[in-house]
Amino acid sequence: MPEVDILSCTPLIEGLERDLGLSLDTIARALDVDRRTVERWHANRSLPQGKARRRLGDLVALHERLLAVLGPPEAAREWLRSPSLYLGGFSPEEGLRAGRLDRVRADLDGLAAGVYL
Repeated sequence: MPEVDILSCTPLIEGLERDLGLSLDTIARALDVDRRTVERWHANRSLPQGKARRRLGDLVALHERLLAVLGPPEAAREWLRSPSLYLGGFSPEEGLRAGRLDRVRADLDGLAAGVYL
């Protein structure tokens, strides 16, 4: 699991918002932190530590993998919002909001391996 080596979270959070269309609330829920915490990171008033830093690294890695597997951000956003059989009919975005980054990553890994779930 990657840990983010950062001096500023602003570009990371803006990339998640821009490329994946994730709201600050969804990012916060995926990282298991309060939305205000993500707002502070975005404004460079604080930096994530410990578990939150590792989870942010995982979310950034998922972002990079989504773009590598699916191509343009529009395709990644569409995949995130589409129901997934692997996730029991929930969308990957709903999986992120439930804090199940591991399940969303596994779903994407299946897709990348050619298993169409």
